[in-house]
Amino acid sequence: MAENKRNSVSGKLASPKPGGAQKDLADMGDVLYKAVGARVKVSVAPHNTAYEGTIFAVSPETNLLAINTAPPPPNPSTSAFSQPGNFHVIPICHLLSFTVLSPAERTEGAVDGFAGVQPPIDKLDTAALSQREEAAVRKLKEKEATKNRAVSKEGQDIFDSIARTLPCRWHEASIIVNDAVMIKPPYRVEDCQAPKDKDRSLAQVKKILEGFLARKGRSATTNNVRPAVATAIPLRKGG
Repeated sequence: MAENKRNSVSGKLASPKPGGAQKDLADMGDVLYKAVGARVKVSVAPHNTAYEGTIFAVSPETNLLAINTAPPPPNPSTSAFSQPGNFHVIPICHLLSFTVLSPAERTEGAVDGFAGVQPPIDKLDTAALSQREEAAVRKLKEKEATKNRAVSKEGQDIFDSIARTLPCRWHEASIIVNDAVMIKPPYRVEDCQAPKDKDRSLAQVKKILEGFLARKGRSATTNNVRPAVATAIPLRKGG
């Protein structure tokens, strides 16, 4: 039974004509679609390149064939669809020859194509995909909301540094930390403000800010102003 089916499918595609009429391509695509899951050997123009593998997908609309050329699993009882993938996409019009080496595993009495392939190919969960898309967009929007193009690079760096530990948001050019502490420009320790009942939060934010400024080699209480260094004046010769 399988041998007859294999011969009949191979016979229909024994000598396809590259660049043939659209109807010929459609007929060829239909035959290939019915062989999805079968292990095949094909020759492809223009250099008569040979591929041997499992038909993974056929698209009559785009006239493309996807074939998985990975070797079959060593255990004959293992499904070919569980093997690793090494895929090639081939224009159907480039096929020179086509031979079915072994028929596809199919559900008893199933129709041709994807519907009867074993193991079954599940439908895409479009609802789950939409949720993933919405979550990704939401995450991008949240990330964009943390950027303030109206402040200096140092102000943004301070925001990012504190945000790694505590929740932050922008209020114009001021940084609001944990909805309790406000850091106004130029973002020095003395620029931190909080209500009297938020002393612990204020102390925590000041400590984080001091650490950031120390790593940057900047004074925590001045705006990048370094103390003057005395320079020795050389003695003049001759008195």
